[in-house]
Amino acid sequence: MADNRTMAEMLRAPTEGCAEAIIVPPILAEQFELKHSLINMMTSKQFFGLEKDNLHDYVRWFNKITSAIKYKDVPNSVIKLILFPFSLAGAARR
Repeated sequence: MADNRTMAEMLRAPTEGCAEAIIVPPILAEQFELKHSLINMMTSKQFFGLEKDNLHDYVRWFNKITSAIKYKDVPNSVIKLILFPFSLAGAARR
């Protein structure tokens, strides 16, 4: 029986049975809540993964914004992990 998949389909990594790629560690801060305005900021300039989109510019923007966010007893890396999915749309989100 012939394999009729395209080269792109054969090279795509299987995702069945895989857990989420972004795993947020437990937050030990007593009170932690992301403001809606912060989430809105992330969704206002989403990365779509289109050919015209520049990934490097986008990552630079994301790091610049998230580096300015500080919460007591919450590592900045955790904030980035929480916000990153909000910053993706379209093909980049899949």
